[in-house]
Amino acid sequence: MGQRRRRVSAAQETLLLGEVARLYYVNNFTQQHIADRLGVSRTNVSRMLKEARARGLVEIKIHTPLNVVNDLQDELARRLGLRECLVLAGLRLGEGEKEITDTVGRLSALGASYLQENLPDRATVGVSWSSTVYHVISAQYLQEKNGVTAVQLMGSIGGSITELDGVAITGRLADVLGGKAHYLHAPMLVANAAACEALRHDPHIRKTLEVARSADFMVVSVGVINRNSGQYRTGYLADSDLDYIRGRGAVGDICGSYFALDGRPVRLEMNERTIAIEFEEMQAIPNRVGVSGGPGKASANIGAVRAGLLNVLITDENTAREMLDILNDEEAAVGSR
Repeated sequence: MGQRRRRVSAAQETLLLGEVARLYYVNNFTQQHIADRLGVSRTNVSRMLKEARARGLVEIKIHTPLNVVNDLQDELARRLGLRECLVLAGLRLGEGEKEITDTVGRLSALGASYLQENLPDRATVGVSWSSTVYHVISAQYLQEKNGVTAVQLMGSIGGSITELDGVAITGRLADVLGGKAHYLHAPMLVANAAACEALRHDPHIRKTLEVARSADFMVVSVGVINRNSGQYRTGYLADSDLDYIRGRGAVGDICGSYFALDGRPVRLEMNERTIAIEFEEMQAIPNRVGVSGGPGKASANIGAVRAGLLNVLITDENTAREMLDILNDEEAAVGSR
């Protein structure tokens, strides 16, 4: 007859489960080491670890750099009518730890993770050019999909700044997704409206814009109207242009389409010289994903959502709190009238 198993009390069993969990999670013993120490099988150790978690003796907290702030994202989604909102949590550093400032990298990784999870096979995804979009595509979260198409939403600027090169960004996205690319081989801004109209009738440019209009997703960042603007950095805009655009009431742009804080489109002379998907065409894309955070982005993000150019916003905690401050100030101003 085999050896009869010794009966233990519930209290003794709980103590044993706690000891197994301590050895494994605190002392970093392997399951086999614990099994040898207790004179049981490795399978029994695995079972006890699962039981310890089930009884609440073990609480696992994952401190990932991509944690989100649920209450902030829920409130922003509700107040702005967003379909989805992700708010990247600021890093909670311990005393004496060095501050990590790569918010753009972490925010881009969160954007890439969202895109990987939500982009279906055989979808068409349009991209703008910006530093953030470049980092989204380079974040190594994206993997191959079946039959995906990448399309460029706005004209190119050449290869002077890699992270702002529309052709390079579109090609890289197509490469990581294992799909095909449609490029917009034209400058973003041309000299006059006649030249813009002529280029739009080029068969290759016309085809790319047709694909862009039929996109299932677009992934963009919201442009700001200051010297950090991609258009300013690449020489498309000068200081006088920034003053002119701000003077018309614009707070930001997406693909060269400008808008005010209340979401109203701001029509500018340069719109007639811009080769890109247009305001109303972007509004018709089902999934309009904006990955946009950092200094100066709060007002621009609000305007973009109100304009109907974004229905998914991925931003950082500081920007989200600044956005809510703006919304609260607006409500207070209305209430005081």
